Amino acid sequence: MSDATPGNPQIGLCASCLHKREVVSGKGSLFLYCLRAETDAHYRKYPPLPVLRCAGYEGSPPSSPQE
Repeated sequence: MSDATPGNPQIGLCASCLHKREVVSGKGSLFLYCLRAETDAHYRKYPPLPVLRCAGYEGSPPSSPQE
């Protein structure tokens, strides 16, 4: 389980998680959808933020600099 909070501290782990999808509502609000919830009922589709601990957290791979 990861306890780190990389990225935005108001969002927590979800900010840099490989398993998140950003969803923008019709009114312009931003929500983070957990893709793990599609296959594992232990995860909430839209977890309350900030997420400070998550067993399913996987950090996004670092992007390579463009030449």
